[in-house]
Amino acid sequence: MRETFENIDELLTRILNDTAEREEVRRFGEWIRQEENKAYFETFKKVWHLSSGVQCDDRSVEAGWQDYKRFIISSRKKEIPFLLRKTWKYASAIVVLVSTYWFFVQERTKEEIVNVAEYVDISMENANGVTLFLADGQAVNVSDSREQEIRDQEGEVRIRRETGKGLVYESSDVQVPEKEVMNEVVVPGGERMSIVLSDGTRVWLNSESAIRYPARFGNGKRVVTVKGNVYFEVEKDVDRPFVVVMKDMVTEVLGTSFEVNTYGDHNRIFMTLVEGTVRVKAGGNSVVAQPDERITFDLTSGKMNAETVDAAGEVVWKDGLLVVRNEPFSDVTRKLERWFGVSVQDLSTRGNDLLFSGVFERGDVETALETICANLNINYTIDGKQVVLKD
Repeated sequence: MRETFENIDELLTRILNDTAEREEVRRFGEWIRQEENKAYFETFKKVWHLSSGVQCDDRSVEAGWQDYKRFIISSRKKEIPFLLRKTWKYASAIVVLVSTYWFFVQERTKEEIVNVAEYVDISMENANGVTLFLADGQAVNVSDSREQEIRDQEGEVRIRRETGKGLVYESSDVQVPEKEVMNEVVVPGGERMSIVLSDGTRVWLNSESAIRYPARFGNGKRVVTVKGNVYFEVEKDVDRPFVVVMKDMVTEVLGTSFEVNTYGDHNRIFMTLVEGTVRVKAGGNSVVAQPDERITFDLTSGKMNAETVDAAGEVVWKDGLLVVRNEPFSDVTRKLERWFGVSVQDLSTRGNDLLFSGVFERGDVETALETICANLNINYTIDGKQVVLKD
């Protein structure tokens, strides 16, 4: 139903090239709900990706694809876009992420410092696939999507592994525990996991990430410890602020949506706020962040910096998309290693001084490698989880 908006093709183009404004994303989310619109978007998107947005027949699409590959090989431009044949999930990711959360923290002075427990490191070494470590000593592999019920006797809690939905801690009317007992989830490279905590807070863990949290929260602050890249949608509770502790940063909220990242790439960690308001503490400094702000802490200089970003676009990884924006090839290969759980050895010489943009889905790594190598006119070999790029 193309008539829903006057210039739907123009809107779809801005959605696909990541230039749509917030109101346009909202309009797209409404439009895409209709099945006939989904079908039209699928056709439009395929043509857009393979022929730079020009609509044409199948023969012209193939010719456009071949011409584009020849152009990339001979081009001296500093930025190269990756062409992906399958990006339907991008639409669903947009629809999910335009949901809003009107939860705000109470007014506090900027001088206030968040008082929480010390950071406790989480070991990634003993995980065999995605692993849930229970308070009673059990180590449960939850890598597959089978439905199962897990009981933590010490934490007095029941946990469900739902097909395609991650771990869900069952809420109960039992008395709040006097002492919190801790669970941990460790997610290795190439995997992702979602958790609904006992208070209803939703958590998404990216590859090479982990979280330590109470099986049931007590009466005080809801404190969790994280490592890696984690996204939160915090359940509002004005009497129990939610506190996320990282190795060098602390984030405190009442109810909001945000991402924390402790990978430490380029010696920096950060928090990105999607909705609400949070307070971030790092290096002896404390700052209140607003929506679409990313707070970065430089581990070398000890300085904190705030910048405006498209926060919703930064966290689409939780919906199955890895987005790369104007990044050096070395950073791209490192992200691919985490995303697909592989080791990449780059022996090529083509991508050293180039910046890259693109979108990758959760599919197999070979699809991504074929796209990259076609753009750079290089080759690859793959042996298990070992990838080698070469001229």
